[in-house]
Amino acid sequence: MKIIQQTSIVTFLTIFLLLPLGVSAATLVVSVPFTNPIGFTSVDNLLTSLLNSLQGIIVVISIIFIVIGAILYITSAGDEKRMTTAKAAITASMIGLAIGVAAPSFLKEIYIILKPTGSLPTAVVAAPSIATIALNTLNFLLGVVGVITIIMLVVGGIMYLTSAGNENKIDTAKKIVKWSIVGIAITLAALVIVKQIASFF
Repeated sequence: MKIIQQTSIVTFLTIFLLLPLGVSAATLVVSVPFTNPIGFTSVDNLLTSLLNSLQGIIVVISIIFIVIGAILYITSAGDEKRMTTAKAAITASMIGLAIGVAAPSFLKEIYIILKPTGSLPTAVVAAPSIATIALNTLNFLLGVVGVITIIMLVVGGIMYLTSAGNENKIDTAKKIVKWSIVGIAITLAALVIVKQIASFF
């Protein structure tokens, strides 16, 4: 309070002493520099940085809880209650991770639906669409199915070769080969059906 009063008195005296000497009030204007305390020049940059930080935190927390779930599962020693807790921890972590990572994509879909007139935030523009995420997931799962099918066909073939006339081993080998072929056929059929349905939209 005392500092404000002294500043006001000095300003008052300066104005009334210099005005009669022909000094205009415009020359008495003092510019006060103001530096940006947060380092961002726009709200878009701030929100993008915040989103990236939150995604990093979500990934770390999810990995921690997946590891905790795995430890609970390993140390359960057949205890059903502990195994159920472990499954719940892993499932919740995976769901949370999926939601956290896909958040920009959800925002992008909402922006596309609403069709805003302004420019899109950087994080939203860079985010893949939900369709792209679904196709990437589908391609990944198809790769996994292909690898598993090849492994099972090789296992069935080895079992058939090493059966040495044992009917049980021959039947098991035939079942492995048959169901591997059925599985890959269903997967490929699902891929064709999904792509055909997607082409309608």
